[in-house]
Amino acid sequence: MSTRCRNDIVGCRSRLQSTLSKWGETTSIIEESWNDETAKSFYSQSLSDVEPVIKRMMVALLAAADLVHKMEKMVVDTDKHD
Repeated sequence: MSTRCRNDIVGCRSRLQSTLSKWGETTSIIEESWNDETAKSFYSQSLSDVEPVIKRMMVALLAAADLVHKMEKMVVDTDKHD
């Protein structure tokens, strides 16, 4: 079950990576057509935190996957000693 959990976490991270790529593509397209002071103000006030938050979420998911993997190893090691 923990392997499935780890795979689910890694899958979530992959989907976030895909979302981040789409975010970058979409914001680039929007910047091409809406590039004035209002756009810059809107982006800085409303959207500038989106990319850093997604990146932090990806780092947290990677840490969670590593933690689950370590727990799996601990359980296997404990079973071998019993």
